[in-house]
This record gives sequence, structure tokens and C-alpha cells, in this order.
Amino acid sequence: MKDRFVGQRVTRRNDEYLLRGTGRYIDDIVVPGMVHAAIVRSPVAHGRLLGFDSAANGRATVYSPDRLASLIPGELPVLWILGGQQQRSTPVVDKVLRYVGQPMGLVIAESRYLAEDEAEQVGLDIEELDPVLAIDQALAADAPVLYPAASSNVLASFDAGDGEDHTAAVFAAADRTLSLRLHIGRVHGLALEGRGIVAVPEPRGKLTVYTSTQTPHSVRDSLCESLGLNQSQVRVVAPDVGGGFGLKDHVYEDEVMVAAAALDLGRPVKWVEDRSESLLATTHARDEIHDVEVAFDDDGTLRGLRLDSFRNAGGRFAVFGGGPLFTVFGVVPGPYRWDAVRCVGRVVATNTMSTGAYRGFGQTQAACIRERVVDLVAAELGRDPVELRLQNMIGPEELPYRIRTMIEYDNGDYPRALRRAQQLIEDGPAAADDGRLRGVGYCSYVQMAGIGPSTMNEFIGLSIGGFETATVRLEPDGSVRVATGVSPHGQGLETTIPQLVADELGVELESIELVHGDTDTTPYSPYGTAASRSIAVGGGAAIVASRRAADKIRTIAAEMLEASPVDIELGEGQARVAGTEVGVSIPNVAQRAWQGFRLPEGTEPGIVASHSYDPASPTFSYATHACRVAVDVGTGQVEVEDYVVVSDCGTMVNPTIVEGQIQGGVAQGLGAALIEEFVYDEQGQPRCSTLLDYHVPDSATMPDIRIEHLEIPSPFTPGGMKGMGEGGTNGAYAAVVNAVCAALPEVDWTNVVTPLSPNRIWEMLHDQS
Repeated sequence: MKDRFVGQRVTRRNDEYLLRGTGRYIDDIVVPGMVHAAIVRSPVAHGRLLGFDSAANGRATVYSPDRLASLIPGELPVLWILGGQQQRSTPVVDKVLRYVGQPMGLVIAESRYLAEDEAEQVGLDIEELDPVLAIDQALAADAPVLYPAASSNVLASFDAGDGEDHTAAVFAAADRTLSLRLHIGRVHGLALEGRGIVAVPEPRGKLTVYTSTQTPHSVRDSLCESLGLNQSQVRVVAPDVGGGFGLKDHVYEDEVMVAAAALDLGRPVKWVEDRSESLLATTHARDEIHDVEVAFDDDGTLRGLRLDSFRNAGGRFAVFGGGPLFTVFGVVPGPYRWDAVRCVGRVVATNTMSTGAYRGFGQTQAACIRERVVDLVAAELGRDPVELRLQNMIGPEELPYRIRTMIEYDNGDYPRALRRAQQLIEDGPAAADDGRLRGVGYCSYVQMAGIGPSTMNEFIGLSIGGFETATVRLEPDGSVRVATGVSPHGQGLETTIPQLVADELGVELESIELVHGDTDTTPYSPYGTAASRSIAVGGGAAIVASRRAADKIRTIAAEMLEASPVDIELGEGQARVAGTEVGVSIPNVAQRAWQGFRLPEGTEPGIVASHSYDPASPTFSYATHACRVAVDVGTGQVEVEDYVVVSDCGTMVNPTIVEGQIQGGVAQGLGAALIEEFVYDEQGQPRCSTLLDYHVPDSATMPDIRIEHLEIPSPFTPGGMKGMGEGGTNGAYAAVVNAVCAALPEVDWTNVVTPLSPNRIWEMLHDQS
């Protein structure tokens, strides 16, 4: 029967209760006997903690670093190990202070307010040391070495792509070369709901942890590793989660401290970060320098690309280590043909907050590097940037195509997306004659999404599996429960996964419940929800499990109808003999299955099916973004006036949700390109402690976004879906940067520092005058 739900704009099933304020977030959780924690954090960027006054005054319980260390025997793992990496785990408690906001201890009291008051009274004796804050400073010959066991502040170094000899030969043979430096600013993901945890000791030695996370199983695993517990002793539950964006892909040191205190006290302990804490001590992102060279011929043929890149790791590695920079290298070739691509990277320690995963995970930076290069080549040759792209773009007839970094793209039509985006932006609303300077920018990218297989993760040093598991259970009344290891935090999985299952089983959407976010009731997920993989990999597992359940429905229905299983069609809640009106309701089939009455020979009672889907390959969605900006040369203010996206994410389960993901991603890309920047002063004190200091786009500054879709199904994924959740960010960042550069051709854009904020643009224009 024809799909009835996949591809339809089904209203998100959880929107109403969230919009009515009846969601259940971490701060809504109240447990009898619960006490509250406040974190004692480092007030300096670099130093040694010599003394910590943990004297109790009767109003609070104070946990010093020494006391916490006695309760926390293990460390937190770094899951991605690259190129001579110096740091493979991180201590939960450390008396060497490496960034402002580092958790040192905690205070427990009957109320949050009392705990915070008492935390401010803890006496600290700190020997301050000179901080190292920026990449260039950390690499200087006289820089303090932040990890004495290492010979320098380089925590890891690695390369990717072609060898040096081959690359040098390609550059030598090319007609021309260009160089540029791109400094990609530090940003913060700023999820609407900050981090939080409620740790509840249970009878028989079990610990239940409620936490705002993207990865319940990963949080459980790390808690057990650091606390010395068996995984059967810890249950992690993610209730409603107000955004993640990569910030919540692991457990943090302060959260482990709260769990340890709960076990020690034998009482539930709650901690929810405030916005200032979030800005200080929830992972930042990016902060990279890329020195880029491009080789090309006079006819516009792109020949070679060479990167010498640095990433600021912060005071310690986040859970995925240097993975974001490694990902930059993997996807930097984009949708173009190259004769050579060589990338060399170093990840550098500084006295700042760790930089970790953030929407795009390196692919945003890769797109900006490559698309800036293409525009510079076009300007150097006096060529139209769209035509230059089309000349070098991989055509649909060339796919599958192995790029220089050994990644093999699957299918698509990259030139078609670019041509259509050009047509849409050129046919858009006319610009006002208001004296501002205008420019149009493009970004064409290929996004590696739906990350797997597990063997690939092992090959690149990422020590987690790439599979997802789903279990589909048809209950005796015909309703359906689908248990999944992926954990939604805004992607609409409560709607899209049931859409997939409903079509496979032939049942109504309303009869399906998605079970998620609880390590005691859901299948194991090594990855959780990240890397644009929920619908491609988690949804793929649900499809295969549903097909197995559907086969059993057909087998039992065929017995009931005296027909062959191959002749049974499922749809509209019925199992019918094809071409007839003879059928039986699926609830009646379910009842028969669970009664165990007169089942076909060899058929077990019940209808439950599971599948662990380990994809054969990542998927590759792609898009072209185009935008027009207006720049006020008097103030440096940039307005994005028009914005278009032409995207292919394979089979669209729900176009409305796809478009929502694109729109949200564009907002984050636009913000990072123009206004978002996390800045430290010379002593390592953050200049961004509130939302008055850290600026993000709002509805008044966002353009209308016109979106069109191509839909070429993935050849790998059951159902044909390609992950796309990060795509909006990947395209927007580069498109906006290129548009501003196009509007101001008199500026020397071979040295770009983002964000292109009003003051930065004004200064660049002033310096050029």
C-alpha cells in the first residue's frame, strides 16, 4: 500500500504540551528529601589550588577537592584519540586550575539560594600563574607549558589527505596560487535550557540520574567509569530537553561531583546551571586558525588545496578531543574536483574553557574555508563565482565519487542545487536604493551525516560504535511502542519515527508511542543523538524492526484469512488480502498473537521485533545557500536581506520538520558569521558573562528564508533518509561571510576574522581609507 505518513507535513506531536508549559524539564523535577548543590568554581584562568576552606557552619555541607577525590576514583574518557594525543582522559577533580569556571568543589544545602550563598563564602588559597589564552601565544617559544609531561602546548597533531610530495607537485604545476588566513571565532551553543542534573540514590544501591542530555547511555557509561559503579547500578533519564547542539553530548565534571555527593549523602541532590555558569563552563566551540593555500589554472580549474590549521582545545580536551578539526580536513574538498588536498593540524592547550562539539562539528568551518577560497579565485580571475563553481563541481554522472580525503560520496546533483539557488536569489525582492553596499554570497557543501559504520569509527580512532537499535512492540490492543536509543531534544523524533513505523505496519499514527531517553527501558546507543544521525541511523533501525514486525503480522493474518503471507497488505489498521476487501483488523491480529491461539506452525506468541542497524556508509546530504546582504559603511552594520536554500536530504519524512531544522541552523550560522563571539580579557576573565555580553540573532534580525528541496534517496539507508540537522549551519556561515566580502571588494579579504561584527567591519573599512 502507498505511504500515508512519510513525506507528509504531520504536526509535531509534542508541540502542544510544550507550548502550553506542561513540559517536564530538569528544573521541574522535585524529589522528596531533595537538597541543592552550588558549584565552587575557579576565579582564575591559571593557578594552583593550595587551600580550600571546607569548614561546615551547620547550614550547608561542603565538599572539598580532597573529599570529592576520595569519592570519585576514575576519570572521564576522551573518546577520540588522534595523532600522538597527549591527553586520553581528564580528572574530575584537579587542583591545577586551567580556566575560569573550572569546578573545584561544591556546597550542598536545603535550598539553591542558600547553597549559592554558602559557596561564595568558601575560602580559597590560590597561587596564580600566568595564563596562556590564544593559539599564537600558546605556540610561542617562551610560552608556559600547561601540561608539564608534554614538550609543548600541542596536545595532538595529525594530517589528512594527500602526501606532501604529491601536493607540492600539483602546486608547482598550477598556473597560479593564492593564500589566505581565516580565524574562526570562538562561539557558545547557548541551548535554551542549560545543563542540569538530579541524582537520586535508590534502594539496593542503585543511582537514578535525571539530566538534560543528548546521550543518556554515554552519560551512564562515563558516570560508572568515574564513580567505579557497574552499569546495572545506574539509570539515566533524559526528560524533555531544551536543546543540545553538541553541548550536551557528554557528562561534565560538575555533574559527576553532584552524583558523587548524592551517593555520599544518601539523599537526592539537584543542580541546574544558571546562564552565567553556562557561558563559563559549558563547552565552547571552534576558535581555529587556518592558513590556506590554493592552486589553480588560468582557465579556472581548481588544482590543489593545502591547510595548515590550529584549534584551541581550551584547558583540557572535551570528550571528542581533536575530532572537530579532523572533520574539517575530511570534508574540506566539498563538491569540487581537486588534484591534491593536504591538511596538517595541531590542537593546542590554553587557559580557556574547552572547545567541543557544536552544530556542524567542523563541517561549518570546512565549508567556510573552501567557499572563501573559491570566491578569491573567482575574483583573481575576474570570473563569476557561480560559473567557477559549476566548472569545478562534481556532476551527478560522476557519483559515487571518492574525494582526495578518501571519503566516497553517494549520490545527488550538486550543480542543480547551485543553479536553482542562483535563480532564486537573482529573482528575489529588489534592493532598496538606500546608500548601503550590497553583495551576494554562495555556499555549496556536501554534509557527511548519519555517521557510521562502527568499523569506520574504530579506524579513525573514535572509540564508540556507530550503530543504533530499535525495538517495535505491537501490544495486545494493537497499539505500538517503539523503543529507540536516540534521544530527541528538539528534532521532532516523537513525530518522524512514528511516521516511518506507521507506514511499515499499516497502523494509525496516533496508535504509536516513542519510548526514549531512559537507559533502563531503551536499547543501548553508543552515540546518542548527534552528527545528524537520528533519522538516518535511528530511523533506519526502526524501519527494519518494523518490517520484521510487519512480516509476523502478515504471517498470523494469513493464517486467520486462509491466505498466503505474500498476499497480505497492511494499511489503514487492516491486514487485507491484496485485491480484495477480505481482511482482519491489526488489533485482532495482535490479540491473537498475544493469546497464542492457533498461530502458524513455528510462530512464537507476541509481536516484538528488534534490529541493530550499523550503516554501511555515512550518508551525504548537500545544499547550496545563497544570500544578499546590505552593509552600512557608516556603522559597519550588516543586514541579511534575502536568503535561499536548495537542499537534498534524501527522503523527507516530514518536510516541515526539515525546514525547521534548516531555519534554526541558518540562525546559528548567521550569528557566528556576524555577531557571536566569546571573548576573554588578558587575564583569562570572560567578557561574556550574561546575554547582554554574548549576542545572538533574534526574530527581528533574521531574514525570511526561502527553501526548496531536491529529494534523491540515499542508497544506503533503509527508507532513503540522509541526515541534515547540521546543514543549515554549515551553509549559512560561509554564505554570509562571502556576501559581506562581495559587498566590500575594496577590503583585503585574504585575512578574515569572524565574526564580521559592526566594529570589526568599520575598522577594516577605516584601515583601508
